[in-house]
Amino acid sequence: MKALDFPNNIQIETTSRCNATCGFCPYPEVSTTQPQGAMDQDLFERLIDEISWHRVQLLQPFLNNDPLMDPQIVPRLELMIRKNPRTRICVTTNGSLLRAPIARALAAMPLEVIHISSNGLTPGVYRATMGLDAWPILHNVNVLWDEIRRRGSKTRLVVTAILMKQNQREVERMRDYWRARGVEFFLNPLNDRAGNITTEKYVQLLPFSNDLAQSQFRETRMTSCASIYSFLGILWNGDTVTCCQDWRRTHMMGNLRNTTIYELWHGLEYQRMRSYSDQGRLDELPLCSDCGSQRFSVDAGALRDMLARQNGNPDDWASLEFLESLKGDDSVVKQNLVRT
Repeated sequence: MKALDFPNNIQIETTSRCNATCGFCPYPEVSTTQPQGAMDQDLFERLIDEISWHRVQLLQPFLNNDPLMDPQIVPRLELMIRKNPRTRICVTTNGSLLRAPIARALAAMPLEVIHISSNGLTPGVYRATMGLDAWPILHNVNVLWDEIRRRGSKTRLVVTAILMKQNQREVERMRDYWRARGVEFFLNPLNDRAGNITTEKYVQLLPFSNDLAQSQFRETRMTSCASIYSFLGILWNGDTVTCCQDWRRTHMMGNLRNTTIYELWHGLEYQRMRSYSDQGRLDELPLCSDCGSQRFSVDAGALRDMLARQNGNPDDWASLEFLESLKGDDSVVKQNLVRT
């Protein structure tokens, strides 16, 4: 496969920090073993300038972090947009720092989409899945959505959740609540982040009983990967990684303090990685060898029927009575949701 002359999908950490402790995410562990910090403004501006010389399709101030942890995220986003008016720019956040001034600022920008990573609807589930308080975040997201609509903005607001044991009985309520508000909602399958989550911890997150969970695993040999021909991940200190799953910096491609994106993209480390991929040998390398394992996949169209077949198994979100009850009015949840 021929690499693009310049990456068209670029993620930049302007800070390495995140304030959530999601069970499916390696951040709580790697934040204690990997260097942490914020990107220098000079480096950030130089990167954005170089990116503006090329036709980049997607640019995100996000990699292994929450971008709102950067106190300069609003002016930095404004610079990204001003320098790259033809590029789709997206923001992903857990929403806990999405307070009214930032919500108004984001709503005023021509962003492609704002993703809210949300794995619960009620306080207990929110705390169990993300270590965050539910009601302030729900309030923040509603403020943002009201501001987007008030402005007639074309920015999409999408709430995404990971299906796991701790929230399996709440995902339909999440879907119904956000869609009732006119917000898009997507449910994503669980994976072990290319082996960066231990098997013991991963098994504890699986949403169904062992037999049913095992039937949903998809094993793929990652002999090659399209990512290394089009994607670039830039960490807060200028280090670069080939993949958004490289939490432990297994494949370091170079540092952009000492070179340009173009030079690094065509450099020896990328040539080596692409050579392995071209030969179908990428799975011989660390990280890549684990990327295709432990991928949990649930076909959305078959989800209800599959769970219904497990009726009577107390370990599964399975009873038809429960599924039917989700069609009704959950007055407790609705009374407690903080609205504007």
